[in-house]
Amino acid sequence: MLLLVILVGTGVSGVVDHKVEAYSTGEELKQHMQDLQSQLAKLNQQLADAKNTVKEAEVKSNTYASRVSIVKEQIATLKESIEAKSEELAVKQEELDKKIQEHDQTYELFKSRLRAMYMSNDASVLSLILGSDSFSEFLVAAETQTRISKHDTDLVEKLEMEAQVIAAEEAIIQQDLDSLEEDMDVLEDKYSELAALYQEANNELSAAKAFQNATQDDYDAILADLQNTQNEWNALMGSGMMEYVGGYYAWPTPGYTYITSGFGWRTLYGQPNYHTGIDISGYQIYGSPVIASNTGRVVRVRYYTTGYGYHVMIDHGDNNWTVYAHLSAIAVNEGDWVAQGQTIGYVGSTGNSTGPHLHFEIRINGTAQNPLNYVTR
Repeated sequence: MLLLVILVGTGVSGVVDHKVEAYSTGEELKQHMQDLQSQLAKLNQQLADAKNTVKEAEVKSNTYASRVSIVKEQIATLKESIEAKSEELAVKQEELDKKIQEHDQTYELFKSRLRAMYMSNDASVLSLILGSDSFSEFLVAAETQTRISKHDTDLVEKLEMEAQVIAAEEAIIQQDLDSLEEDMDVLEDKYSELAALYQEANNELSAAKAFQNATQDDYDAILADLQNTQNEWNALMGSGMMEYVGGYYAWPTPGYTYITSGFGWRTLYGQPNYHTGIDISGYQIYGSPVIASNTGRVVRVRYYTTGYGYHVMIDHGDNNWTVYAHLSAIAVNEGDWVAQGQTIGYVGSTGNSTGPHLHFEIRINGTAQNPLNYVTR
């Protein structure tokens, strides 16, 4: 601000006050743009972080969803196994019940027969003796009775052994069923735990998306504000409100004065071409400093790979501009105030260039002028 007051502070007090007020307006716009750009930079980082958080939350949610799905499938498979084992156990139980019933019936018959044999033991023996025609027939009859008794005993023992086998098989099936039900309890607990984690992950994902959307809304709002402010700034810069700083134009490449292409019509690549500036070059000029030809405000900084390549435009007030093109590097930013002689960049060969040089222009009221009418080597 001090620089502008010195430059325009000639004349009556009212003029000075008016220029300072106009400058303050420009400074406010510039400061507002800088604030908005700073906010955008922070929001941009927050937005990038929010997007990463959403991606991480999505991965986490999808992981838990997959694990929940796997456990659900395991539970369904285990239920089928339990149902099959329960059916197998029911069949064995039915077999055992039948075998026990058969055993009980046979055993009751056996007991009845033994009781009858005991009650009629003497009569039976006498009957057996009297009913036999010979001693050998008696022996056969006695042997037959003994075999019948042994058959009954063997049958009862066989039924008992079969029942024991079935009971053992039933116990094994029951043990398997108990083990399956224990596995089911574990899986159901695991499912409940994973379902809770999945819900928590979904909540985190929803919160992350909400934050991302809110940040995006803030970013869009700041960006719109910045665009409006930039439009105001562009209107201010192109309105001629800034008074010409005056003074002379300095040579832009100290130590290098050789002009390889002058202002006006020339032949380029075999075709007529109107050159809007002068090209300055020299031995080992690449990387040498380029200075502001006059005091002013930097209104354009571009990093093009074609045309002018890296270039800078400075407004010196009252529609007086200078352009510095094909730079290798730029040392200023848009909106910067620069003093005459201040380094603004370095000679290069970017854009449409056949070798290291500086393309230098002076524009007045939008029309390119011959720089040699304003500067001397």
